[in-house]
Amino acid sequence: MLATSKLGKSYGGRVLFEDVSLQLNRGSRYGLVGANGAGKSTFLRILCSDEEASEGQVMIAANTRMSVLRQDRFLDDASLVIDLTMAGDTVVWGRCRRRQRSKRGMAMRARSSLWKSASRCMTGTRFVRARRRSSKGSASRSRPMSARSVLLGGPDLLMLDEPTNHLDILSIRWLERFLAGYTGCAIVISHDRRFLDATATHILDVDYGTVTVYTGNYTAFVANKQAIRERKEAEVARAEAKIAEKRAFVDRFGAKATKAKQAQSRLKQIEKIEVEELAATNRRTPTSASKPSGRAAVTCSPPRS
Repeated sequence: MLATSKLGKSYGGRVLFEDVSLQLNRGSRYGLVGANGAGKSTFLRILCSDEEASEGQVMIAANTRMSVLRQDRFLDDASLVIDLTMAGDTVVWGRCRRRQRSKRGMAMRARSSLWKSASRCMTGTRFVRARRRSSKGSASRSRPMSARSVLLGGPDLLMLDEPTNHLDILSIRWLERFLAGYTGCAIVISHDRRFLDATATHILDVDYGTVTVYTGNYTAFVANKQAIRERKEAEVARAEAKIAEKRAFVDRFGAKATKAKQAQSRLKQIEKIEVEELAATNRRTPTSASKPSGRAAVTCSPPRS
């Protein structure tokens, strides 16, 4: 559904990521993670054409319907909440608006169906007052409305940047269920590891100067990434130990005529040993994780007898 080929992004001399070639498929939900400033939002903006890449290309299948929830999305505070939600289905909403004057009956029937879908979405995200006006100045209202609008349109490709921000616990759980049943391709930036454990089938990790895909949820990713890093570090350590051993032989016996041939042989062996140069992580620890949100709102103790 979506593919990247040798994608890269840099600002001046600072490289965020490079040589990113991925294939993202329908039916998969990708959690996009990385340290602050690593380039998660930049990568997402490149995928949805909000920003240009420094190199490479993004390919999206023809006729793909895409919806994007941006962190800085603002809504019209003069509009009704239900209208803002229905506008998320751009195809049906646009048809309703065009037909409103010439074919009012057909438009109203289409609007009625869209109204029912929007109302179900609003109920799930804990905002059931359809006639309320939106409030651009209130993030706790604007963010859930933005999320509902994006989800309603039935997109094939869904990109969400911090969708759980300003959602209460019940709304987060509803969003988890929605994504669990979503059949398209979803890419989600989130610092909520519990949310990623509940929704992600894969993890896209922005680290080591590239973007790497791991199969499984966030917990599986942490274990897998750490195991891969430890294995590579062990391979480097073994290679360096071999080099040190052979170098010590050369230093000790290289000047002796009886050992000169053996010393030269070891020098050739050293040249053939490849030591992988491990890229530095942009995290304090390669598998650092932020605290989960929404696990418990209130903890109560039993009353004293």
